[in-house]
Amino acid sequence: MSAAQLRSAMGLINTYGIYLAAMMARGLELVGKLGLYVLGARILGVHDSGYFFLCLTWVGVFATVSRGGFERAVVRHVAAELAIGKGRAARHALLTGGVAVLVIGLVVSLITGALSEPIATRLFRDPEAARPLFLAAFIILPQAMCYFVGNALMGLHKSAWGQLVQNGLWPCFTLAALLAGVQSLDGVLIALAVANVAAALIGLVLVWRDRHRFVDTPSDMDGTAEQLPALWRTAMPLAVVETVQILLPSLPVLLLATFGQPAQVGAFSVASRISMLTWVVSASIGSVAAPSFAARHRQGQWDALRQLNRKVRLAIAVFSAPLLVGMFFFPAMILHLVGPGFEIAATALVILAVGQLVYALLPCQEIVLAMAGHGGLLRWLTVAQTVVCLILCVLLIPSFGMIGAAIATAVFASQLAIGSALAVMRTMPRAF
Repeated sequence: MSAAQLRSAMGLINTYGIYLAAMMARGLELVGKLGLYVLGARILGVHDSGYFFLCLTWVGVFATVSRGGFERAVVRHVAAELAIGKGRAARHALLTGGVAVLVIGLVVSLITGALSEPIATRLFRDPEAARPLFLAAFIILPQAMCYFVGNALMGLHKSAWGQLVQNGLWPCFTLAALLAGVQSLDGVLIALAVANVAAALIGLVLVWRDRHRFVDTPSDMDGTAEQLPALWRTAMPLAVVETVQILLPSLPVLLLATFGQPAQVGAFSVASRISMLTWVVSASIGSVAAPSFAARHRQGQWDALRQLNRKVRLAIAVFSAPLLVGMFFFPAMILHLVGPGFEIAATALVILAVGQLVYALLPCQEIVLAMAGHGGLLRWLTVAQTVVCLILCVLLIPSFGMIGAAIATAVFASQLAIGSALAVMRTMPRAF
């Protein structure tokens, strides 16, 4: 084997090793969250666990709003500026985004806390929800900062650490608190707030350790690279994308809950979460590749960008294949492992797997668009995705129940994959 072939093989092994590390971080997230949800429900009981999951949903939505798209924007700006030696510009983007998230998150948290009682009585028609929502206000800002700092680490090419900070540490810390003896709803919510603060602080320490990188260094591209837009201009369309993406998977479940039986809702929810395992694979690998996408685009290295894009697509297809085979050929067996009765969603799981198959074959092109500064185009793709999802849900779910919900979900998953791939081929044909 020649030296060049050896270097290429070692580079490929290193790349897949990084992808594996990122997926291990996601695996820790899955274990932590699953353990937290199951143990939390058992400890709190049916009544209080309902408030717990309501607060988790509320925090998830409004922490996303609080980030304002800055967490995705900072990946692009930090990675792209460092790629051409502009460390001070990368530091400015990091500080600007951090302050923005801090301010927006503080305002959203204060509003939630101040309006917790009217929200509980008027929106949820349950006065008992007021105190849990008040405590949830203390979680919004720390969780928003967790995600922002995690994405900052991704911009520094520390993707495994970034995923641990934003998704893995806080559920594990909260689970540890439950195992240590926390039993009340108030205690669990306070533990969740403290866990998010701890995870954000760990992330900040990791960023601080790389502070030496935020200085300008000589580069061959000094004065020739295109100026990046202001951070907020990158963030604005991505804020729409992030908010819609967290709400979109909930639409079929909510409408199914309106028209279907409780058993169908539960079985479909489980099938949907199983099908999303392929998305977890894609998100893990995509987060590793995102800063490199931004750097290659910033440097104008189109051949390297295309090669990286193809490696990412191949890696996701390889890692997703076993999951998809199981969903296609053994859906009832997989669902039975969750519990008796969930097999009624076997057909729905196969349909959901079709959508995930399309995405696994054309993955991460929305990340390429975001890292190349095409957030506006990505926003319109997301809006179109939402419109199609709403139309299909309204047309199919009342008549076909969970099958209709599965079709709607599979279509909007496929639509994002196909639409973003076509957009990349049209706007950046040399990158596909």
